[in-house]
Amino acid sequence: MILLRFAKITAKPNIAFRQEIIFYTLPYWFVFVFCHLQVQAQQGDSLPNIVEDGHIEKMGDKLAMDISFNNAFETFQVNADNKIVLYPNASTNLYLHMSYRFISFGFKFAPDFLPGNGDEAKKGETKSFSLGTALIFKHWFGNVAYSKVRGYYIDNTSDYRDMKPRDPFIQFPDLHYNSFVLNFGYYNNPRFSFRSLTSQTERQLKSAGSFMPVLHLRYYTTNDESPVESSQKTNNFETTIGPGYAHTFVTNQKYYLSLGLTASAGYINTKLTTRLPGEDNISHQDNFIFRWDAKTGIGYNGSKFYTGLYASASGTQYKQQNTTVINFNNRLNYHLFFGIRIDAPDYLNRKVNMVEEKINSKLKSAKTKQSKSR
Repeated sequence: MILLRFAKITAKPNIAFRQEIIFYTLPYWFVFVFCHLQVQAQQGDSLPNIVEDGHIEKMGDKLAMDISFNNAFETFQVNADNKIVLYPNASTNLYLHMSYRFISFGFKFAPDFLPGNGDEAKKGETKSFSLGTALIFKHWFGNVAYSKVRGYYIDNTSDYRDMKPRDPFIQFPDLHYNSFVLNFGYYNNPRFSFRSLTSQTERQLKSAGSFMPVLHLRYYTTNDESPVESSQKTNNFETTIGPGYAHTFVTNQKYYLSLGLTASAGYINTKLTTRLPGEDNISHQDNFIFRWDAKTGIGYNGSKFYTGLYASASGTQYKQQNTTVINFNNRLNYHLFFGIRIDAPDYLNRKVNMVEEKINSKLKSAKTKQSKSR
């Protein structure tokens, strides 16, 4: 899938001063916007929280805002004649997230000032960015995310040459990864709050679990734009579907332990373009793919403040068609977050109420037509 090249390793210059200023000041802008919204929210009347079935407390009049740190980056492992493990030079993401009722939005980036990031002389320069949004309804949920990463290094460089402690890794500064992901899921237990684990727009007051099948769609590319005679690009479309289960154990209505597991299988189509002097060699592959995801977390979910630490593990595996090459993508991630809920501004309540009314009207109309057709 990825053509290795052993080229002269050069250290990239540090990120420009203007970009450093942006990275350092973004968290402060986030705090400024947060405080501004809080002042606006306090000027309006808040609606009472509603408790459903004694298991879920809805926070429909609250705006949830949090800041978090995680290490969710795309890595690659290819097992051919030699094992290749590719990592970006970024250990920690800064993630800013906002949710209201069924809508969530967030973005993340990897500034150099966070621990584990940087050290470009040894691992090269990595630039990354990600955006995502989610819609979570009573039984259905969906999310979409876009991410891009440029700059990788071979984590197992010592398999190819002797390395001293400060020696640089083999680097691919012009290796690009871009992805577009869609997930759709269903949970059947109305007493289980998926929002309490994701958007924080609800609170799980009593323990509950739910069956949760998930459909996963991903389109991603890997593109080595190195200035060499031969390089490669892949275009991949991945589809998987499978069952899952999640359970939240609650103590004292505020402290919780969460567990979840999903296993799925599907199909991946790959277009491989090998750039050669004078022409491009293009081939196509269709492969069966297996995917699994596991997640656990502990946290505190009060009426105003919330925090938690999640750990997740995931893996995909498939064998390339007509070859002995096996591709792996295994990840172990953490997610540490701190958040607060404030009264939502009146104008936000009005806008979202209009959207909810339209959605409910269309759903009611669809159910009426379905019942008449029977």
